Amino acid sequence: MTTQPIAPRGRILLLMSPSTYRAGAFLSAAQSLGLEVVVGIDLPESLAEYWHVPLGIEFSDIPGSLRVIEEYAREHPFDAILSVDDSASELAAHASASLGLPHNSPGAAEAARDKLIMRDLMSAGGAPCPIYRAFGLSESPEEIARQVTYPCVLKPRRLSGSRGVIRANNPTEFVSALRRLKRILLSEGLHEEETTFLVEDFIPGREVALEGLLTHGQLKVLTLFDKPDPLDGPFFEETIYTTPSRHPLAAQQAIAACVSTAAAALGLREGPVHAELRVNDEGPWMLEIAGRSIGGLCSTVLEFGSGCVWRN
Repeated sequence: MTTQPIAPRGRILLLMSPSTYRAGAFLSAAQSLGLEVVVGIDLPESLAEYWHVPLGIEFSDIPGSLRVIEEYAREHPFDAILSVDDSASELAAHASASLGLPHNSPGAAEAARDKLIMRDLMSAGGAPCPIYRAFGLSESPEEIARQVTYPCVLKPRRLSGSRGVIRANNPTEFVSALRRLKRILLSEGLHEEETTFLVEDFIPGREVALEGLLTHGQLKVLTLFDKPDPLDGPFFEETIYTTPSRHPLAAQQAIAACVSTAAAALGLREGPVHAELRVNDEGPWMLEIAGRSIGGLCSTVLEFGSGCVWRN
């Protein structure tokens, strides 16, 4: 007796960078769900052919990438397109819109990547967030240092993983922090005259991270992580997440409501969200929200009774 192969339950396109550490977790989850996976990797066409990558796509070239995806989808239709990392979230939104798949709007995807657009929309949409200003990278550090209040936090608009996020407590620290941030941004190929960055008031309190799933704009909380280490700067490297959260139920509900408000303000309606907040006596404050799942999927998770510790 021969066993017929089980037909896949759907086909998804996973967009990922060549250096991602998260591919294994996504591929394993897709296999367990019986999904066929097509991997789109951020590679020029010539390199994709050399490495025998079935779908090589340059994420920075959205029009060109759309043509490649649309051509492939004509013979191999997709049921969903997911960005594994931040780098392809905007491309995933454009491609999903083009193919009529569930998606966030390209504008919402851009807002979740650009911290200045994010702040503008959050503030207009009623999500509690710090006071902020944008400055040009070519401006005098000493002059900017005289205009801001302290303590403050300098932030690049598009880097991820807390890169370039630096706290300054006084003008001397600010000038040093801005020079460091400038070196980071210029090393990314950005042009000094065309680049802006944010300066925000520092919000004291404990940090939390909410992982959720949006369906037609409705947020389902998957888990809420506490960050037990004091993240007070000058840098903000994350080390440990713990769950379940020790915040009271009312505080957890307020955090979820805050994330829902922020997601709606940006126009995020579909798919995973990873939100970072600070909580103090005034309630939750939105730091950032991303249209993707949590980073560190290949981190070590140590089980302790009913909870777990997540080490990045």
